[in-house]
Amino acid sequence: MARTTSSLVRLVASLAVAATVFAAEATPARAAPQALITASAVSTTVTPAEWAAYRARFVHGDGRVVDVEKGGHTHSEGQGYGMLLAMRADDRETFDRIADFTFRRMRGRTDGLVSWLYHPQMSPRILDTNNASDGDILIAYALILAGLKWDDARYLAAAMPMVTAIGDRLLERRGGYVRVKPAAFGFDPGQHPGGAVVNLSYYVYGAFLAFEAVDDRHPWREAWQSGLMLTEASLAGDERLAPDWIALEAGAAPRPARGHAARSSYDAVRVPLYMALGGRVPARYFAPFDRSWNLRGHGIPKDYDIASGRVVAEMDEPGYRAIAGLAACAARGVPLPRAVQRFKPRTYYSSTLHLLALSAARAHYGGCTAPAVASAAGPDGGPRQVALAAPARLRLR
Repeated sequence: MARTTSSLVRLVASLAVAATVFAAEATPARAAPQALITASAVSTTVTPAEWAAYRARFVHGDGRVVDVEKGGHTHSEGQGYGMLLAMRADDRETFDRIADFTFRRMRGRTDGLVSWLYHPQMSPRILDTNNASDGDILIAYALILAGLKWDDARYLAAAMPMVTAIGDRLLERRGGYVRVKPAAFGFDPGQHPGGAVVNLSYYVYGAFLAFEAVDDRHPWREAWQSGLMLTEASLAGDERLAPDWIALEAGAAPRPARGHAARSSYDAVRVPLYMALGGRVPARYFAPFDRSWNLRGHGIPKDYDIASGRVVAEMDEPGYRAIAGLAACAARGVPLPRAVQRFKPRTYYSSTLHLLALSAARAHYGGCTAPAVASAAGPDGGPRQVALAAPARLRLR
């Protein structure tokens, strides 16, 4: 039975303060997280100048987060990103606008999930009623963290139907793993040429820890473990990188999925970011990304063709470089390069990942970052140093 809202509030608050340790058994192949939710997960780690620059470029006044390079479309994933960043910037007003737009305009479904694609000038405005699981996971995660940060159980109450729907509709046990379906429809055997398909960047590790704290009906802990095991088992090519899309078949190792290019690219680049974003993931799981992008590369993630072993391109925007730096930080304690610690909006996707990477580093890997550097100049014309707020004691009434 799911816990009641009042007991959820007490549970999440106590977990956040005490960082309760999982009782799960850890083996070399099956890691266990150190804690569920820690205070750092809701600390303010995006500066006012950084957030103002991002918000002005990508967040409309009605709460719609806009992918400006993709024809002005809005994705459920982007709404989740916007909510997480607003929470990390301590901007409750914008958080509420983004959440309100999401639930009023993008709920083309009746199962608790959010339709993934919207454009205000198209007819119908919801262009695809199917969901995208990463969007649902990010939105629910942001709501839980907002409830803790701002001491308001209403956010938790809004999250719970989504957490239940994600667990009911998007998780399944398959081949010894808990699979996160990329969507409620379209990625299962008989629906997709790859069979049971997985996108490894849909495993948002911090979210699973938060969901475990508030819901005892679904295997969130196993999902956390399965994502790491699948990532490690699927490393491919000379670069030993995770594919964007993999398929699970009985009795076979995970492999790149038919129906998708055998690439490690703009999806898989998020894998170490999501490990670092409150995920409590051990350093060993960051090592393959660090090895390819940093120790064997130039501090730049690679758009890598697994079948040919060819690097198609280097992903050279600052946001992608920031994730490479985050991988080195998590794997070896190496500080992020100073250049990527300064944020200036570029393209939507890279800029979003850039702020999330900086937020993760500042919240969970403090030794890898200098004091936050805002993009605005200080009185002497140099970069202005901004002290970010430490997390307060967490409680919910």
